[in-house]
Amino acid sequence: MDKTTIIVVEDNIVYCEFVCNMLAREGYRTVKAYHLSTAKKHLQQATDNDIVVADLRLPDGNGIDLLRWMRKEGKMQPFIIMTDYAEVHTPLCTYIITIIPR
Repeated sequence: MDKTTIIVVEDNIVYCEFVCNMLAREGYRTVKAYHLSTAKKHLQQATDNDIVVADLRLPDGNGIDLLRWMRKEGKMQPFIIMTDYAEVHTPLCTYIITIIPR
């Protein structure tokens, strides 16, 4: 059986490397994407067992844009938003919960 791949979408190269190394130590295969466009290319080859961990803000959009695109394309992989913001406002959290089917 193939390992789960975690697609890490983060424009901060140092932090992306840190997250990927941490996940690799736990036995996960990781793929890096520094832009939404790269993440979409990786997702074209993703399996249903793969997971996406995406930054909220990216140079060519944001994590919500990626999640919206994934769901429109029928890609139902688990999706985790990460951010270094000190505060994430409730409307954003409510929006994310709304577009992720249970």
